[in-house]
Amino acid sequence: MTNKSVVFFVVLIIFLFIIGFAYFAVSCMYDIKVGTVGAEQQFRELLREMDAEAASSKFLSAEYLNKLQPMIEKNDYIAAVTIKSDTTTYFAYPTNSRYISANSITPEIAVSSPSMIVRSTNIPLNDKINTVVTAAVYLLPPHTIFKFARNSFVIILAGTLLAVIILIICSRTSKDGKTTTGKKEVPSSSDFDEIDIDSAFAPKEEPEQKFEFSAPEEQTFQEKTTPDNFAAEPQQPETVQIDPLGLFSPTTGLSWESYIETRLDAELVRAASSEQDISLVYIRVLDLPHNHPAARKIADTLIKAFSFKDLIFEFGEDGYVCILQNTDLTHGLIACEKLYTELTGLLQEFDVDKKVFFGLSSRTLRLIPGIRLIKEAMQAVDKAMEDPTLPIVAFKVDAERYRKFLAEEVSKANV
Repeated sequence: MTNKSVVFFVVLIIFLFIIGFAYFAVSCMYDIKVGTVGAEQQFRELLREMDAEAASSKFLSAEYLNKLQPMIEKNDYIAAVTIKSDTTTYFAYPTNSRYISANSITPEIAVSSPSMIVRSTNIPLNDKINTVVTAAVYLLPPHTIFKFARNSFVIILAGTLLAVIILIICSRTSKDGKTTTGKKEVPSSSDFDEIDIDSAFAPKEEPEQKFEFSAPEEQTFQEKTTPDNFAAEPQQPETVQIDPLGLFSPTTGLSWESYIETRLDAELVRAASSEQDISLVYIRVLDLPHNHPAARKIADTLIKAFSFKDLIFEFGEDGYVCILQNTDLTHGLIACEKLYTELTGLLQEFDVDKKVFFGLSSRTLRLIPGIRLIKEAMQAVDKAMEDPTLPIVAFKVDAERYRKFLAEEVSKANV
C-alpha cells in the first residue's frame, strides 16, 4: 500500500471512532432533551392503569397494591412510586430503590440524575382525604441507553477490525517490497537508470478528496432547510393578523384574549415540572365594556395587584383573566377578597352601578390542559351570578367527577 492509502485509511478509522462516540453522546443528550413529553405520557399511562384497576379492586386495598407492583415493573420509564397522604404512606415501591429516601418521617422520592424527573398528581381517596401519587420517571430509560451503547460499540468495533486488517495488509506489503528490491539490485544498472526517481516517489497532484464531502453536506443542508424556511414564511402573516397592534391591547393595556390558552398551557407545564400550584381568576364586571374609562382604571388596579402584566388578559366583552403563579386555592381566595373590595370602591368613584363577580380555579396537583381550567373559572363566575350575595366563588375539585374524568381518558385510550 502507498503512503497516501495508509493516511486515507488512518483518517477513516479515526473518523469511525469519532462517529461512534459522537453517536452515543448526541443520542443520549437528544433523548434527554425531548424525553419530557415521553415521561409525561408514561406517567399518565400509569395513572390510567391505576384508575382502571381501581374500578375492579378497591383503591389502596391489599389486592389493589399487589396488582400495582407488576404495572410498575413492566413500565420501563417508571423507576419508583409512592402513594401517600399528609400523614400516611400507603405504598412505596420498590422498597430498596435508591430513589426513595427515608431520611424524613415518610418516604420521599428524590433524583439527582439529569436523565430523570419527578412527577406527582393528586388522586382523591374520598371527600376528606387526598392522596398524592409521586413517581421517579426516566427521561432516558436504561434499555434506550443500552441500545445506543450497542450501536456505538458496533461502529467502534468496525473501526477496530478495519485497523487490524490495514495493519496486516501493510505488514505483508512491506515484506513483499523487500523481496522485490533484493531481486532488482542484482541486474545491470541500466534497468535502474530507466526509473525516474523524482516522478516515481513524488506525490501526484490530485484534489484532496477528504474535503469533498463538505460540499454535498452543505448542499443537503440547503435542500433540507430551504423548503422549511419557505414553509415557515406563511406562518408569520397569520400571527400578525391575529393581533396587529402587538402583545397588549391599546384599550386596557392588558394582553389579548387570544394569548390566554397558549400562555396558560405553558405555565401549567412549568408548574407541573416544579411541583407548584397555579390558580386562574376570572373577573367579570357585568356589562362594563373594556372601552369604558373605569375599565382602564380596573386594568391598572389588576396590574398593580398581580405585578406581571403579561399574565393578565382581556376576556370577553366585560371580563378579565389573571394567572396566579405558585398560588393555591386558599391564597387565591384571599387575593380575590382584597381585590373585590378595591374594585367595588373604584366603581363607586366613577359612579358606575355594576356588579363584580369572581371565579377562581386551581390546578390542585392535577394534570389538566389550560382550557379546562378556564372553563372551571367560567363555571364559578356563573355560580356567583346566580347568588349576588356570594360574588366570589372558587371551583373545588370533586373527587367522583375527577375519577370519572380519568376513567373517560382510559376509555378513549383503549378505543
